[in-house]
Amino acid sequence: MERFINIDRVVAVQMTTPEDNPLVTDNSRMIDVWFNTGAIRKQMFKKVSKDEQESLITKLVDRGFLQSGNLYIDPKAILFAEMEHQMVGGLITIGFGDNDKPVELKVKSQAFSELAGRL
Repeated sequence: MERFINIDRVVAVQMTTPEDNPLVTDNSRMIDVWFNTGAIRKQMFKKVSKDEQESLITKLVDRGFLQSGNLYIDPKAILFAEMEHQMVGGLITIGFGDNDKPVELKVKSQAFSELAGRL
């Protein structure tokens, strides 16, 4: 099966690796992708290979995405960011879903600090 992602529409990606989930292997990893299509939409892809996952990470980093653990975020997509606590990190809002509710993601404090430097 071939799968293509329009990386220009991606605003955030959460990778799942075998270290995160024992049910995931190198041949069947998972990624959650948030797309900006006017509203922020989330899509989960199953059965993503390690090579597909690593290729996507490389492309995202080349585009300037920030990393927070296994979460990669486009700083240009962030509408609002709020630090909860220096030890915990903070929440970022990357847009609004079809239901007009904010789409919020939690980021670690190091990523939040790097993000603050870019905003």
